[in-house]
This record gives sequence, structure tokens and C-alpha cells, in this order.
Amino acid sequence: MKYMCFFAIALFSKILYAESVKTIKLCEKSVANISISSKGTVLDFPSEPEKIVLGTKNSFSIEYIRNDLAISPSAIGAASNLFVYLQGRRFVLNLSTSQGGTTLYFIKDCDDDRRVVKKNGK
Repeated sequence: MKYMCFFAIALFSKILYAESVKTIKLCEKSVANISISSKGTVLDFPSEPEKIVLGTKNSFSIEYIRNDLAISPSAIGAASNLFVYLQGRRFVLNLSTSQGGTTLYFIKDCDDDRRVVKKNGK
């Protein structure tokens, strides 16, 4: 019985962790849906964002912390687009607030966007 309780606790804690942390791949030609926790969410980018533009002003508060954007909703049902400029590229995120929203997103480059163009087109 003792081991069964330990197993249940370990399984439950892994399920909670899996729901609050996600890794997504961002492509320049698509829109990513981001579920913002009512308690706030952090987006961890591969490099420091150069600029961000929030589509609906004052719907979220956003702070830069090196490669991270800390985002908190201003109201319970807040929603907006977020345009993130990163290394000469633009990414579009569709932000919406959710009670069970994700706490941390690890943002990765889409495989298509990582192609290296050599000099002289070779």
C-alpha cells in the first residue's frame, strides 16, 4: 500500500508538470495558439526578442527578461495577437487567457526556418 501511494503521487506530479510546461516550434508562416495562465506565463525564446507588438493594447502586461517574455493577463478573458521580432524574423502568437493555461513555453525554431543559405546561392 505504501508503494502504491508513492506511485500515485509520482504519477500525479508528472501529469501536473506536463500540463504546465510545453515546447512549441514557431514558424514564420503560421500562427501559434498560446494559452496564458491566469497567474501568468513565461515564453522562453532561443534568443532575445528585438521587439514585440501587442495587437490589443492593455490586454496583457509583458516584461522582457533576456530571452524570456513574462506575460500576465490584465483581465480574466483577455485575448490578443502578439507579434515577436526575432533575428530579422516575425512570429505571430494568438494569446488567450485560460484558468488551466500553460505556465512555461519553450519556443524552438521551426525546422523550415532554420535553413542556411550559402553565399552566391550555393
